[in-house]
Amino acid sequence: MKKIFDFCIIGGGLAGLHTAFELVQHGVSVCVIDPNGIAKGASGTPVGLANPATGRFAAKTWKGEVSLELLSLNLKQAEEFSNSKFYRQTGVLRPALDVKIALKMQKNIETDSWKNDSVRWLNEEEVQALHPGIHCEIGGIWVSNGITIYIPEYLNAIKKMIEEKNGIFYLYEDYTIRRDINWKIQFSSGDIILSKNIIHAAGIWTKSLPFWNSLNMHPIKGQTLILETENYPLFDHAVSALGYISRIKDNTFILGSTYEHTFDHKHPDKAGEKYMLGRLARVLPTLAKKVHVKNSWASIRASTPDRKPYLGAHPTISNYYVFTGLGSKGLLYSALGARYLANHLIDDESLPNELKVNRVQ
Repeated sequence: MKKIFDFCIIGGGLAGLHTAFELVQHGVSVCVIDPNGIAKGASGTPVGLANPATGRFAAKTWKGEVSLELLSLNLKQAEEFSNSKFYRQTGVLRPALDVKIALKMQKNIETDSWKNDSVRWLNEEEVQALHPGIHCEIGGIWVSNGITIYIPEYLNAIKKMIEEKNGIFYLYEDYTIRRDINWKIQFSSGDIILSKNIIHAAGIWTKSLPFWNSLNMHPIKGQTLILETENYPLFDHAVSALGYISRIKDNTFILGSTYEHTFDHKHPDKAGEKYMLGRLARVLPTLAKKVHVKNSWASIRASTPDRKPYLGAHPTISNYYVFTGLGSKGLLYSALGARYLANHLIDDESLPNELKVNRVQ
């Protein structure tokens, strides 16, 4: 007799695993399918930042605080399922690189309301005291609740949490899907499972499906570098300006990311490396002279016009859903988006208008 699931999730990244985690809390049967394995797509970047003050001017992101609170809760739960520490509340320093940016940042601080003074303005002297030698004009913003996360380790811990709740994973196998009374998934091994519902959470590759190719999103290539340095004072906070930099361990850092709208391959390259190191030199000129590249990584993210993900049901196909378009805010929005979607599917709660599939044409 074929195994029948309530929900089958396509995608083993941030969107898919957070959704599976939320659904298994409701006692429904869930499976996750990914032929590449866990955290092998855009969610596989070695380290990422969860930062609620985003964009060039560090504006308060939509639902940024509640997103960060939920992510923090998930991180603490997942920590019990890992043998290593995979996150740190490092805070994020956002120096203003010119006067125009500084004035806009200051205005955002005045108009945005932040809980517990978690985001505040630092004058130039305070910025330099926190990070001597960093380039800034007038000052910058300090985000005290910013989190640095080792994403693959985090996602593998979530996988263990899902499995504890009897969630099932089908990894490293190709598959086909067709609609019968239920959805029928057949793997390359010949195994067949059935599911009442399908949720596509496969990032930009969701758009390649004929049923979702009308989604208004486009691919963005992001490259990151692993850097090593000597004789540079170590710092525990992350820095976000023209990309981001965060220490991984000792004298090893991650530097990211490019935001390439036009590209002809999905691999890291020397052009991306040169671009990122040039930007590092503008923000941390002394560090830029002391680093060498140890490794590089690249991925293709799914970006939407308003920088928010898509959630919800297909307009014409029943029992068929999507969660995609996280772009560069995967860490920030994946946990909250998954909760919205699970509550919609289980308790029929309305999805936020800002995330609905049909909001952007």
